[in-house]
Amino acid sequence: MTEDGHFAPERLELADLVCLTGAETARYAGVAIPNERDVAIVDLLRKARRTGGPGQLLDLIRPEVEAETLRTFALRMASLAVRRADPELLRMGLLAVSVSTLRAVDRHDDVSVLAPLWRTASLLRLDPAAEFAAAAAEFPAAAPLLSGWLDRPASLRELTVLGFHESADADGFRYAEDWAELSREFDEEFAHRSLLRRVTLPLLRRRPRH
Repeated sequence: MTEDGHFAPERLELADLVCLTGAETARYAGVAIPNERDVAIVDLLRKARRTGGPGQLLDLIRPEVEAETLRTFALRMASLAVRRADPELLRMGLLAVSVSTLRAVDRHDDVSVLAPLWRTASLLRLDPAAEFAAAAAEFPAAAPLLSGWLDRPASLRELTVLGFHESADADGFRYAEDWAELSREFDEEFAHRSLLRRVTLPLLRRRPRH
């Protein structure tokens, strides 16, 4: 409760991030979609939306742990959205990778996962550019990242250029990740940090953990 007698708005706490950590996260990318972790992360992102906004996650997550899980979740939601023809799952994936990339700005795999999300929007017969613009409006901190993606030539937004292809498992449609497919152009682009020069990401400082 605040000093004037009003209840303080609910915010995320470290305890809410349990779904982004744990020994099982190392195998998360390859397990069946969906699983309990997927459901828990959806709940986490919904809570972030209705409380202080997704930006509060930036104060809580670590690049090498929670951010990596969010990146994996985004790729999984790109696949699940196609299976279920569910635009909301696509939007959850966009939000997750936007947060992840802002906490892991030196990793080109975080940027590359935008390609499956872009492709999913097309497969759902949505306007990919409109979906990315809406995601930027919801989470302005990620607007430079998403705008940078929209500015890329169409040929540099293709799945194979970014190291992915469409596949399937026992449960249905699934994007497969294969770094052998990653184009030399994208590797060189990121090696020279040209993407990061075009996308001026804000400097973010994580709150110390106690």
